[in-house]
Amino acid sequence: MTHSPLMGNQTLFRDRDLFEIEHLPETFNYRDAQVEDLAFALRPALDGATPLNTVLRGLPGTGKTTAVRRLFAEIGETSGRVAPVLVSCQTDRTAYAVYSQVYLALFGHPPPDSGIANRRILAGIARQLSERRAVLVVCLDDAGYLLPDGVLNRVLAGILRMHEAWPGTRTGVLLTVSDPDLDLSLALDPATLSVLRASEVYFPPYTAAEVRGILSDRVRAGLYPGVISPAVLDLLAERAHACGDLRVGLDMIRRAALEAEREARKEVTGADVLAAYAVSRHLQVAMNIRSLSQGEKIVLDAVVAADREGPATSGMVYGRVCEGERVGYTAFYERLRKLEYLRLVDLTVWHGRGRSRVVMPREGVEEVVGTGRRYGRRLQ
Repeated sequence: MTHSPLMGNQTLFRDRDLFEIEHLPETFNYRDAQVEDLAFALRPALDGATPLNTVLRGLPGTGKTTAVRRLFAEIGETSGRVAPVLVSCQTDRTAYAVYSQVYLALFGHPPPDSGIANRRILAGIARQLSERRAVLVVCLDDAGYLLPDGVLNRVLAGILRMHEAWPGTRTGVLLTVSDPDLDLSLALDPATLSVLRASEVYFPPYTAAEVRGILSDRVRAGLYPGVISPAVLDLLAERAHACGDLRVGLDMIRRAALEAEREARKEVTGADVLAAYAVSRHLQVAMNIRSLSQGEKIVLDAVVAADREGPATSGMVYGRVCEGERVGYTAFYERLRKLEYLRLVDLTVWHGRGRSRVVMPREGVEEVVGTGRRYGRRLQ
């Protein structure tokens, strides 16, 4: 069947928002057991008691954040006794930033931006909770981003020990963790672990059939009929499942449909999907780069540039950074270790003349840095 080209005011999308990473789907399949476990952990808060602290473990794109957002939305609509707050640790990476997000959720406006101490913010939060007779539940989404410099220790201590300074305050935390190698018992101080005492809920990767089912539902709701054929959907599902990240599949659909639109076609082809996959498969790398500070991005750019000329030592990268800005080596090395923690670079010890560290960008980093515009606002 021959389709007429799209007119200038036509689109393949019923609803573009359904393919955004932040979209909260109306249906959330294949995670009933995990949602039930989380509901059990939060149930005491509905009765005014302290909830069970919980760690949500699973690779990126396995539904951890969606599960929390759905439960928090339900609690917000049905109970005034619980104050649920979701904090993105990719964006808010200091204790002050996290406490400010909690303050904003409770008061409707941020705390005064005048160098106010964290303790004063916590005091305001505690007073508000007392007046509302509410239990605070904070989800630290991607909590691993707070591990450098002991930020996660300070944040957890501030929230979970609030009742010691302000008796009667009840608080709990949820932590989402995407790094399978992260051992909180080693990463946190014993004092923090003693108040955390968290149970765990595991989010396994979606199976191939589950990935296809989720993408099929999203295509049916977000695109017009016939835009994606069953064969093309199979290709989408296969590539998304191979990556182990459902978000890659959603991003591929969006990019492939936009490419078909750009060429005034009414159908997405396999070639559109493969072109989209070349970009979307590095989605997590792109999101990690987006979370970097300007100084950290400068170091990453220097690593990529130095690596193009051969194996680069940390000293060589430091020299490139200093060509553009004056920065001490200690501050530089802290940024470099942050890149290693985010799995953007590898640091390996090289025993040559003396002992130095070789810095190498990980897979996908050079592509994302070199073609950042293709990722649009995600890298801004």
